[in-house]
Amino acid sequence: MEKREIQVGPSSERSQELEVNLSRRRFFKASAIGATLGVAALTNNKKAFAAKTAQAAVTEEHDEFPVKIAKDYKRFPQRNTVFARAMRGETPELEKNFQKFLSSDFALMGEGDRSILEKEPGWSAIEKALEVAAWAVEDKMNFGSKFGVPQCPYYAWEGPTSHVEHRFDSKKEASKIVKKAAKTLGASLVGITPYDERWTYDPLYNALENKDIPAEFTFEPKSVVVLALEMDYERMATAPSWLECSAVAEQYSRMATVGYSVATFLRSLGYKSFAAGNDVALSVPYAVASGLGEAGRNGIVLTYEYGPRVRLVKIFTELELAYDKPKTFGVRDFCERCQRCADACPGKAIPKDEKPSFKVQNKSNNHGVEKWAIDAEKCCKYWGEMSGDCGVCITSCPYNKPDFWHHKMVVWATKAAPGPLHSLLREMDIVFGYGNSFDKKALLQWWDQG
Repeated sequence: MEKREIQVGPSSERSQELEVNLSRRRFFKASAIGATLGVAALTNNKKAFAAKTAQAAVTEEHDEFPVKIAKDYKRFPQRNTVFARAMRGETPELEKNFQKFLSSDFALMGEGDRSILEKEPGWSAIEKALEVAAWAVEDKMNFGSKFGVPQCPYYAWEGPTSHVEHRFDSKKEASKIVKKAAKTLGASLVGITPYDERWTYDPLYNALENKDIPAEFTFEPKSVVVLALEMDYERMATAPSWLECSAVAEQYSRMATVGYSVATFLRSLGYKSFAAGNDVALSVPYAVASGLGEAGRNGIVLTYEYGPRVRLVKIFTELELAYDKPKTFGVRDFCERCQRCADACPGKAIPKDEKPSFKVQNKSNNHGVEKWAIDAEKCCKYWGEMSGDCGVCITSCPYNKPDFWHHKMVVWATKAAPGPLHSLLREMDIVFGYGNSFDKKALLQWWDQG
C-alpha cells in the first residue's frame, strides 16, 4: 500500500480546516456569552448599560496618537485635496469628472440633459430632488464648504463673543458641560482633543477663488471639540443612489447648523470659537485623537457606535478643556483580513494591501501617516460617471450596523477572539444580508415605508 506523506504545517488543508473550526467554536462561544449579557440587559431594561459594558471590554485607551507618523512629516497643503484639484481643472480628466459630478443638479433645474434623470430606481428626478432638498441649508448658508472652502458663513472664524468669560470649576466640568450641550444641539458623538497644528492645512485653499490662504486664525486655538453626526442607515443602505446621497447631504446641512450652534454656545460663554467641516484641518486625525474611532481601510473613521456611517465637524476654541484619549477596539486588525470595502468599491480606489503603510497613491494623499491610502482620483472618476457620491465603502463595512445590542456583541467577539474569526464574521455579514450594494429592493422598500 502506498504511503502518503501528510503535511502538518500551517499551510496544510487540514491545518486550515482546524483553524476555521476553532474560529467557529470561538465565535459561537463569544456569541453565547454576548447573547446572555444581551438578554439580561433586555430583561432588566438596561440596554445602555450592556452596550457600555461591551464597549468598555473591547476598548483600549492610548496616551499617544495610535498611528505611526513619519519623523519628517509635513503639513498637508489643502490645494492637493482631490476636490480642490478638480475644481481648478488641474488635469482635463479631473475637470471632466467634476463637471459630470455636477451635471445632475443642472439637469434637475432644466439647464442640462434631463435624460440623466430617467435612470433606474434610485436615479430618478424624485430621488435627485430629495438630495437637492437635503443640501439646501448647506448650499444656502454655507456655499462651498462641502468642497473645503474656508470661512463660509456658518464656519466663519469670527463671531459675536461675550465680553465676560464664564469660569468653570475645572476643565473636567467644562468638558462635561460642552459635551452635554453639543449632544443637546444635535451631535451623535462628541470627543475633545488638544489643538494639533500637524493636522491644519498649510496653506489653506479657497477653490472658488483659486487662491491659497495662510493658516493664521484670529485667536490661538487650545482645544478641538469633534462632533460625529450619524447618517441614516436605511438610506445609506441604498448606495450607490441619489437616495443615499440625500442621507449624506442631510448631515452636511446639519454639520453647518450643529457646528455653528456649538461654536455659538462657547462664544456666548466668552470663548472665541469657530466650526469647520471639510475646511481648515484634516478631520480623520482629529476624530482619532479625540477618541471617536479608528481609521479603517476605506480611509474613513470607524466609530464603535455607527462604524463609518458618520460625518465630522470640528469646533476650534480657545477654551482649555479636559481631553479624551485616543481609543482602539480592534478595527485595524479586522481591516487587515476583511477587505470587504475594497472588494465592493466600484471605482477600485481602495487598496488591498494586507497591512497599512506609508505608501501613497497620488498627491491627494496626506504623506507621512501610516494608513491604507485611498486613490482619490479613481474615486472622483467614479463619482463623475454616476453623477453623485458613492457611499459603497460605508455600506459594505461590517461595522456599519444599526445600533442594536447583538451587533455590538459581535464587535466584542471580534476583539475577544481575533484572527481567523474576522474572516468568518466577514462571511456571516454577507450571509445575513448586511452591506449589500446596488440593491433595488432596498430602494423600493424605503419609499413604501411611509
